[in-house]
Amino acid sequence: MVFRCEFELGFIEDNAANFTGHIIKEGQGTLFPQGSIHYFINTQCENSSLVAVASSEDPGRIDVATSFFKALPPSMISAALGGQKVKIDENKLPTVDPAQGTEECRRRCNLL
Repeated sequence: MVFRCEFELGFIEDNAANFTGHIIKEGQGTLFPQGSIHYFINTQCENSSLVAVASSEDPGRIDVATSFFKALPPSMISAALGGQKVKIDENKLPTVDPAQGTEECRRRCNLL
């Protein structure tokens, strides 16, 4: 539920079948399919308020790209990438902080 500002949001359905995205404004809310890869971002350069609710079974979050390369066994990474052999230096994987927003957003809001 958005209480102040507006947010762009989007999610990917199972196996990238479809991307759904839209803008939600004050007083609006949305649902994401459980377990979907999704995002929401403040589209304006002002303070915002948003409440997000998750089930009590698993209220955490996962940073998909980093977790894919750090947590999965190399054989599973190779299978997911169509058999390509990939060598990953975990020290070069970025620390993810989605609260920082995109580079375009930080530039537009004079946060760089």
